[in-house]
Amino acid sequence: MGSKGIEYAAFVLTVIAVIVVVQWQINRLSKRKLTLSIFQVARRWTIVFYIVTALFLAFGVWYVSWFEANEYKEYKRFSEHFTKVFSTELFELHHESLNDETKETNPTYIHILKAMLRWQHDHPEIHNWYTLKKNKDGENYFVVAPEMDYNHNGIIDGKKEQRVPIGTVYRKRIPELEEAFQGKFSMQKEPTSNNWGENISAFSPIFDKSGKVNAVIGIDYDAKGYLKKLQQEREKGIAILFLMFLVYYAVYVLVIYIQIEKRLFQKHKKELEISQARFKRLSEVTMEGIVIHSQGKVVEVNESACRLFGYTESEFVHLPIEDLIVPESLKKLKNNGCREGTYEIDLRRKDGTRFPAEILQRDYEYDSKRVSVTAIRDITERKQNEEKMHYITFHDDLTGLPNKESLYQIITEHMKEGSQQAVMFIEMNGIKMINDLYGYSVGDQVLLGAASQIQKIMNDHMVLGRWGGNEFILIFPHIHRKEEVKEFAAQMIETLEEPIVVNDQEFFITARIGISLYPHDGTDAKTLIKKADIARYELGKKATSQYLFFKEQMNQTIQEKMTIEQELRRALEDGEFELYYQPQIRLDTGTVTGMEALIRWNHPEKGLIAPDTFIPVAEQTGFIIPINEWVIRTACQQTKLLLDEYPFLSVSVNLSPYEFESRRFVHKLVKILEETGLPPYCLDLEITERMAMDTEKAIAILHRLKSVGVMISMDDFGTGYSSLSYLKHLPIDRLKIDRSFVRNIQEEEAILPAIISLGHNIGMKVLAEGVETGQEVAYLKEKRCDEAQGYYYAKPLPFHEFVEFLRQYSQTKPRV
Repeated sequence: MGSKGIEYAAFVLTVIAVIVVVQWQINRLSKRKLTLSIFQVARRWTIVFYIVTALFLAFGVWYVSWFEANEYKEYKRFSEHFTKVFSTELFELHHESLNDETKETNPTYIHILKAMLRWQHDHPEIHNWYTLKKNKDGENYFVVAPEMDYNHNGIIDGKKEQRVPIGTVYRKRIPELEEAFQGKFSMQKEPTSNNWGENISAFSPIFDKSGKVNAVIGIDYDAKGYLKKLQQEREKGIAILFLMFLVYYAVYVLVIYIQIEKRLFQKHKKELEISQARFKRLSEVTMEGIVIHSQGKVVEVNESACRLFGYTESEFVHLPIEDLIVPESLKKLKNNGCREGTYEIDLRRKDGTRFPAEILQRDYEYDSKRVSVTAIRDITERKQNEEKMHYITFHDDLTGLPNKESLYQIITEHMKEGSQQAVMFIEMNGIKMINDLYGYSVGDQVLLGAASQIQKIMNDHMVLGRWGGNEFILIFPHIHRKEEVKEFAAQMIETLEEPIVVNDQEFFITARIGISLYPHDGTDAKTLIKKADIARYELGKKATSQYLFFKEQMNQTIQEKMTIEQELRRALEDGEFELYYQPQIRLDTGTVTGMEALIRWNHPEKGLIAPDTFIPVAEQTGFIIPINEWVIRTACQQTKLLLDEYPFLSVSVNLSPYEFESRRFVHKLVKILEETGLPPYCLDLEITERMAMDTEKAIAILHRLKSVGVMISMDDFGTGYSSLSYLKHLPIDRLKIDRSFVRNIQEEEAILPAIISLGHNIGMKVLAEGVETGQEVAYLKEKRCDEAQGYYYAKPLPFHEFVEFLRQYSQTKPRV
């Protein structure tokens, strides 16, 4: 019964552990809310609880024992019936005729022996069978004790497994055996152990014809089943006890919680009475409208609410609250149960006009009645900005065509339909020359004209999107024959050969078109676009317009990337990389506040290689990580050299997505800052919108970076994908507006002011990239943009030239 004590001790320890943990939590709750312990809040209830718990645990010992006793009675009742059946059969087999002088060749002995062997075969749960009698000296001796296969190996090979000869004296003194000789069935209360396991013995008298006890049959049962049931009953009893404890403890905890809430309510009631007067004074100076209403009627308002809705205070009071809410929003509120919290709904002014609003509602006791206090903010301007930002999330700013994210989605949606489709990667050649000779504005108009010409020959199912720069993607769904695609590609080339007129001047461009087919060339959007791009690349630098379908043997592109990869490793080892710096200017003062570090590759044979050529390969191969580490280390070292003369200077470094998601990056960043001695606030890490697509993951990573003390900027803002609703939650210090928005400042519906306003509203600085003219600088200053960088101030310069630029710039009047 040792296990009984252990199990009950474990139960008691569990109860104590539950009490300790829960009491500690309740005590914390009480101290946090009331600064009082639970003994101070409910002393009498707590004392009674501990007394009852002690009595309960004492009661548990008896309760578990009662379960065990019941199981023992059941097992004994079964065993008694079972054993009596065999003692009756032995009586019928004339067992009484056997004694210590009987020979083993006696027919009755042999017959009984065979019967017991049969019983043994039919009941494997029994370890041993035997019958006993008393001799003239009062000693017990074996009568029939057949051989037993104790170890269950199929043979009788052990000494103790052999048949016991008749007349062998039984030396054990067992009280239960003596009770059986007195005519009573008896069974051991505790199992005994031997080499073959645990067993429990039962003894039943065998009567003669006169009704006197002639012999005793002994049966040794395998105790495994009995012990298992005994343990199950014990566990059942402990489980019931634990359930009773939990119910009783839950009642106690509920009582304590009610006591805490009562005291807390009294405390809050006093505080509320004080705050009501303070609220009345503060509500008159806040910019938000405050409306206090109860039972569907306005009770009180502040001046801001009157201005917001166009009512006078006398008109407002007693006005039904439903008159202020448009029907759709009212239905939504009722479905939500009008709970406390923050909502965005549409409200209605006195003149009937609607406006979007953000409301914060809380319920209070006010003048002895339950009221709702609602703070209302007009978010019309914010909604307009969000709508504009949502549009540019999925559309190209220049052309209004679907952007990369939209194209991925459209291709994937067509795949779900199961029909064949073609993806055409279109590169417009000649745009760069137009930009260089006539300016970007003319180049943009030529791109728009080319897109318009393609759209004229498209059917209703086709989709044209801008991939970037002078590259477009055309999706041709529901094709039946490859010839259809060939015919359309030829028609497109013919169309693009027509001149594009801009400012009364004709411009000519050519197009290279790479084509991939679904499902022949790929089963996902990225693969189809990639293979169409490879086919487009295979066309080379031919001046004429051509198209080409992707073929598997197009491996030259891959070989070129492998060559670049090998040269990249050598370039880093041989010191062929160099950092160029472009200044960042504070617009209101014209001073240099920072610089952006830009990597260049001085190839010994190919000369200066722009990052657009080798960075994509480095990202694909993972070599971007050591390159990025070199960039950060070098930028920190060179910036440190300038801090004595320019203490407010900071350096911006573009962070790759691979480094951004690396768990080791923060550790490496701290090490670099320590080794170079650059203060963390002088380093600005630039991320892209795509890197923040997984908002929750990005927030966690950015918080780790911010804990180091560095600054964070979002580069090329507006060209990728941003979750507008979570942008304000990102720990970002600055937005860098992509140059494409600066380029469009003359357009009537320019998005630039909306981005600047959005950045300021969420507490971020705003920097405009690609500033090239004084007109653009003046416009940005007018729209309260914080900083700017671009060729207007300086092109990217090697470090020694940038140092000279700083000295000359600081000696001349700032170009503001």
